[in-house]
Amino acid sequence: MTASAPQSAEAPERVPWYHWIWVAPVAVLLRLWLATLRFRPEPVRVEDAGGPRIIVLWHENLFVTVLVVQRCLGRRVTALISASKDGAWLAAFYRMMGVSAVRGSSHRGGVGALVALTRAVRSGSHAGVTPDGPRGPRRIVKPGVAALARLTGAPFLVLGIRHASALSLSSWDRFRLPVPFSVVEVDMVELPGPSADESDEQVTARLGSCLGRLSPD
Repeated sequence: MTASAPQSAEAPERVPWYHWIWVAPVAVLLRLWLATLRFRPEPVRVEDAGGPRIIVLWHENLFVTVLVVQRCLGRRVTALISASKDGAWLAAFYRMMGVSAVRGSSHRGGVGALVALTRAVRSGSHAGVTPDGPRGPRRIVKPGVAALARLTGAPFLVLGIRHASALSLSSWDRFRLPVPFSVVEVDMVELPGPSADESDEQVTARLGSCLGRLSPD
């Protein structure tokens, strides 16, 4: 494997190949951490044979998302992850956990990421989106998720996560790390995509209200 060529300003950051020496062991550790968590009640499996959904959740709850996806969904998932250096590590972790990633945000490579994510949904993959990421403001839904729904015609699957015991980091999103062996509550609500007479502002307000109800601050 050779070193990659210099990237443009729009290109997403990548994890250097030599860091994979320790990325893999860390991924194993995180798998073991996730395996200790207890879901109460056990999440209901989503009947997704009829088509892909746009999975929507707050950025702070990303840690347990992979486990929920593995237990509840039959289709593959393609996640939208920031093009930043922090996003590179998250994408590497997701890759080790079997989740594909599209890199980009409203600040960097957003149009290309939207096109790639639209193609993934049209090919049968669920899309995973954190509408308040990657930089915030926290718990404010941005309009990109509405644009994706209009382009794909896919409905929303809103994911609510509540932790019985978790550490909150000092990051902008107060990223949640559940304590090992703790209980996690998961709710999933399906919402229709945007209607023809519904504005993007109304769509984001609808999603924000549902997310706030399912994942109280």
